[in-house]
Amino acid sequence: MAISTSIIVVTHNNLIQTIRCLTSLQRTIPDTDCEVLVVDNASTDGTRGYLGELSTTDTRFVPVLLEQNTGWCVGANRGLERAGGDYLVLLNNDTVLPEGWLEGLRTCLDEAGRNLRGSGPVGLVGPVSNAVGGMQQVAGPPNAEWETVNRHAAVWRKQQDRNWQRAWFLSGFCLMTTRAFYEDVGGLDERFSPGGFDDNDWVLRGEERGWTCVVAADIFVYHEGGATFRNARPDMNLGLANRAAFSQKWREQRTRQPKLVAAYRVKNARDTIVASLDATAAFADAIVILDDGSTDGCSDLMRNHPAVTRYEYQDLPFDERRDRNHILAMAGELDPDWIITVDSDEVFEMDRERAQTLMTLNDPHVKVLGFHWYTFWDAEHHWYRADGIFGNMAGYRMYRYQPNQRIVDGTPEGLHCGNIPQFAEGARRFTNIRVRHLGYDREVLRRAKYTFYRTVDKNPDAALVGNTTYNHLISDTVTLRRYQKRHGLSLCLITKNEGEYLEAFLNEWQAYVDEICIVDTGSTDNTLDIAAHFTNNIQHFRMDGLQLDEARNRAKGMARQPWILAMDPDEVIDRGAMMQLQRLLDDPEPHAYSFEVANHQKDDPPVHTLAVRLFRNIPELYYTRPVHETIEQALYRIPDVTVRPSGIAIQHYGFLKSDQRVQAKVDAYYEANKKYRDAHPEDALPWFNEALHLLNEGDTRAAGACFERALQLDPKFLSPYAQLAFIHQEQAMMLWQTLLEHAPDGHPIRAQAGQSMHGLMGMTPPRPVVGERRGQNQNEGEEDRR
Repeated sequence: MAISTSIIVVTHNNLIQTIRCLTSLQRTIPDTDCEVLVVDNASTDGTRGYLGELSTTDTRFVPVLLEQNTGWCVGANRGLERAGGDYLVLLNNDTVLPEGWLEGLRTCLDEAGRNLRGSGPVGLVGPVSNAVGGMQQVAGPPNAEWETVNRHAAVWRKQQDRNWQRAWFLSGFCLMTTRAFYEDVGGLDERFSPGGFDDNDWVLRGEERGWTCVVAADIFVYHEGGATFRNARPDMNLGLANRAAFSQKWREQRTRQPKLVAAYRVKNARDTIVASLDATAAFADAIVILDDGSTDGCSDLMRNHPAVTRYEYQDLPFDERRDRNHILAMAGELDPDWIITVDSDEVFEMDRERAQTLMTLNDPHVKVLGFHWYTFWDAEHHWYRADGIFGNMAGYRMYRYQPNQRIVDGTPEGLHCGNIPQFAEGARRFTNIRVRHLGYDREVLRRAKYTFYRTVDKNPDAALVGNTTYNHLISDTVTLRRYQKRHGLSLCLITKNEGEYLEAFLNEWQAYVDEICIVDTGSTDNTLDIAAHFTNNIQHFRMDGLQLDEARNRAKGMARQPWILAMDPDEVIDRGAMMQLQRLLDDPEPHAYSFEVANHQKDDPPVHTLAVRLFRNIPELYYTRPVHETIEQALYRIPDVTVRPSGIAIQHYGFLKSDQRVQAKVDAYYEANKKYRDAHPEDALPWFNEALHLLNEGDTRAAGACFERALQLDPKFLSPYAQLAFIHQEQAMMLWQTLLEHAPDGHPIRAQAGQSMHGLMGMTPPRPVVGERRGQNQNEGEEDRR
């Protein structure tokens, strides 16, 4: 019988996990038309003997023995070359496969293309798992026993039946593809062997050829997660060491001067079309226009505009979706790298340099870009609508052109179909670029829009419109805000040996900010190499000890934009907050915004602090204090200063670094803070910071004295009150505990003690310990348990 499915499992030692994986395959794959090619990378732990025995008792399993450890990518390719099936599966040997996994992935591969409209053929699918990145990550079962995994997967599949999602990335731990995809795209790029980012690369290469990648979110496969890498190549850091090679490959493959084509669909836009085309001509290489039957004289303006490459006229019944796909095809005929859709009443505040930067971002997974709309409510274009739907209007308009793209959303009449094809969420990024929206600047225009939509849209959908009445177009109750002429954001940071975090961090921000300003204080790893791919604004500063205020001020000094965002490479702001961040920059009143920082701990819940991170780029604002540097001292010297909460959280992961690295930082900060405190004994903050260090060291009494000294210097300083309260609560719990140890059974005080301890425990958060002290506490805990 012909082989239908070939499963390639790559092994190198880890015999126990290999046995567990292959045993689960024996229980879950068909008896016929399926082969399992086990490519062994020169194992020395008995794996080869086991494979030989297995293949004699179960002919579905075929060993492919390599004479040296070539790594995952090479091993997978040798298996693909030997495979005879039309369906191909790459599988890690640290997986456990439940019943129905193979059929589920194959169903997704065969049928998801009909569910995910507007996509090319499905070429790669992957399941969800307990140990994987991105959108495939879900909660897993309590252990890896097959029965447990199988029960968990069965419940999961019933709950998530046919939940298939377009993906921007699929982890290589379990991938199903087709022979057609393999023959079109090729196998894994062996430059990434032994492994890491080969899966990212395969997905991108497939997308470039018009294939769609899908997460079969109804199929759960257990994954140990990096077990083979940890044993075979601990230096690979679970594959992340290949990030530089991956980024370099895709930088080299991108066109040096990518071509951007602007696509217009226009009808009766005489008042705005010239301003729009003039602005677009500043950043686009070509402009195509579909004129949908204009009668106001704008046709000649468009046809004769020097920047217009191609113009077509039609006079057909209304169907926006049809027209959007037509201009997509018109733009595609000009062989673009990217397309941007522009409406006739829109003016994009973008120049050619920024457009080129956006089309050559370091992260090749980013394929669609978002902008922010400012809808003017007066003919002079001084005031824009700042409330409701208009006040938060943002969307995606610029996208990488790929085969098989089409627009499918909207109403049955083709209304509200959107301006771009479908993309996975992870491929999207927002810029901070503004779009001046001119089509509502007079009452007569707003009334005309209202009448049009109420006539054409028979069943308004609130998910598409924002409401079901269109009354927001003609509301008499509006909030207007003056349009700020200057707008822009500089990202300022200081670095030292941040190679582990920096590239991922800058990938998140490169599209959004106008510029990136970096002061490096002496990196000896690849930090500077990474930074150079994102910005030329890099300054080297050799500190005398710790001079973090001076380093921050040097970064601020490089900034040219009216607002500054100060972040560290080990910090993250959720992408969903970018629209909110944009609107903070519009308010003319605040000098600065504070952010809640969640400092994640290895063993305890995050510790939350407040910090000013977004502020105006004015001379009056600058950093002070060589460690624990802030702008607060300068900020509150400004008369009538306005600082508002941003409502945005920052996730800080610096304390998750190695205990040794954290301890080195803690010690350096302590010495520098103490030196500054001795020189400035009147400043409350260094006393507070010294108290926190003493708490970490376990010296509660000395810490309490420092907190009290901070309050003597600044009675309005809130944090020392909280820390002292926690200290007293901890002491109270210890006193109640000691009382219970001495009070006899039946004594009435025991009930009160128990109630008091229960209440105090609920009010007193665990005190996190960082650095080497954390390890000491763990060892002491182990000794206590023994």
